[in-house]
Amino acid sequence: MDWELFIGRFHPLIVHLPIGIFILGYVFEVLFQLGYRNLINSRKLIIMTYSLGLVAGLFAAITGWLLSFSEDYGVEPLNDHKYLGIGTLVIMLVVIVYQVKAPELKSKLKLGLSTVAIILTGLTGHFGGNLTHGPSYLVEYGPGFLKTDNYSVYKAIHEMNPDSLEIYTHIIQPLLNNKCTVCHNNDDKKGGLTLEQYSDLFNEADHNLPVKAGDLNTSELFTRVSLPVNHEKAMPPRGAGLGYTEIQMLKYWIENGADSLAIFNSDTMSKELIALINRDYGLDFSPKPYYEKIKVDRLDEEVFAQLNSSGFRVNYLSEANFLLDVAFENDSISKVQIELLNKVSDHTTVLKLSDCKLTDSLLQEITPMKHLTRIDLNNNKLSDGLVPFLIKHEHLETANLNETNLTSESLRDLLTTFNELRVYVRNTKITQEELASLKQTFTNAEIISEFKFEKVEETKSVFRQELEH
Repeated sequence: MDWELFIGRFHPLIVHLPIGIFILGYVFEVLFQLGYRNLINSRKLIIMTYSLGLVAGLFAAITGWLLSFSEDYGVEPLNDHKYLGIGTLVIMLVVIVYQVKAPELKSKLKLGLSTVAIILTGLTGHFGGNLTHGPSYLVEYGPGFLKTDNYSVYKAIHEMNPDSLEIYTHIIQPLLNNKCTVCHNNDDKKGGLTLEQYSDLFNEADHNLPVKAGDLNTSELFTRVSLPVNHEKAMPPRGAGLGYTEIQMLKYWIENGADSLAIFNSDTMSKELIALINRDYGLDFSPKPYYEKIKVDRLDEEVFAQLNSSGFRVNYLSEANFLLDVAFENDSISKVQIELLNKVSDHTTVLKLSDCKLTDSLLQEITPMKHLTRIDLNNNKLSDGLVPFLIKHEHLETANLNETNLTSESLRDLLTTFNELRVYVRNTKITQEELASLKQTFTNAEIISEFKFEKVEETKSVFRQELEH
């Protein structure tokens, strides 16, 4: 049995006695100073109350000193609480002596000195609360100007562009600074662990590696912060621990390599994590279409003008996105016009070449477009040669192949490459039986072969409805 720690754990119970008694004595002194002599008819009551508080404070100090041997607290915040508590008791002793020795003419000075002692009592209690509940406990739900650096970090993240957020720099490191480095710093390495620098996360501590990239099971940091709060090994041992969203972000970071420059990637994030970050940080990591992820420079204005004067309609996707939506609007396209189209191959993401007498040979003259996501080749006499051309475009999402000479074999080759493609194949050489078979094979693809309209009931006038009844 460890008697020191057993007795020391009575400190949180005993420490409230001197605080309450000191405040009661101060109330008595204020009433006495204001002239309520019928209630407080002598300073002896004030002196006796302060003296009882001093005795209780000594017992609280002793139990607190014994509790400090547990090494469960950071050295710096523990010293702040300890030395401020000792100072408060010394000042209170001076108050009591001054109350006894100083003449009554010094009553305002007595009250002033007592006020200092009460302020110190409050500060001592506040630093004690920080030890048990964390430094942000008091102001966590208060106005912004009172909040800790952690609130400032949260606010800064909330205002960031999601694409520029680095997981370690902007989230993990501030969390560790706020929750962990009080005990795990270069001066006070509890458990042989310091967490002040990125490299510290990969140095062996007393129990295990804090972080092992890609392996949650052997990452001691993740294990400790995700334990139930009442578990004896849970970290931090007191105060608010990491929230569920913070734990999930730490999990994602470790599983994806724990790199210092890692960023969130919607392709590898779970729907739950995306929703949590959006809810708690106001950052939207929902999966974006390919064309929103790509950045290209603005097109040369001369080329832009040439296209628009040569039968093409060319538009940027938006004021900030310089990828192109290109459509040919004349009845017949020539090799010269295709050569002009090739000048914007690196900018084009939407291409419409419908009903323009495009042939297989002309199609092969088109330079592959590395950012192409949608293409419309409707109503052209194209045969199976169009599929090798389409396969060159790895980001293709939609292809309109209506009224072409596409066969089921070519469509099968196309869907083998793009198994989630949306493809329009009305009036092609593919039979209904072949379409049914392809739809069963490629369940992730969307094969559209006909127009479908939902049945709408015949509209009846109010007068007619009344006649029918």
